[in-house]
Amino acid sequence: MKDDNEKLRAWVEGWKETGKVLEELRCEEIRNSNLAESIKSFDTAFRSAIWREPPIPYSGLIEFHRVLGKLK
Repeated sequence: MKDDNEKLRAWVEGWKETGKVLEELRCEEIRNSNLAESIKSFDTAFRSAIWREPPIPYSGLIEFHRVLGKLK
């Protein structure tokens, strides 16, 4: 049992250190990313989503009230 606890502690400590390294890598990738290219790719994805599922011409509030009305 004691051996298992030591292994578990070592595993947790390892992930604490790994988490720090991964966070540093993430921050570095963000700093080095091309913002214009990222915006362009998100714009393409957004336009694709709009094409597949066009927005409704009214507020979500109207839909919300319609659903609430069915609950009565």
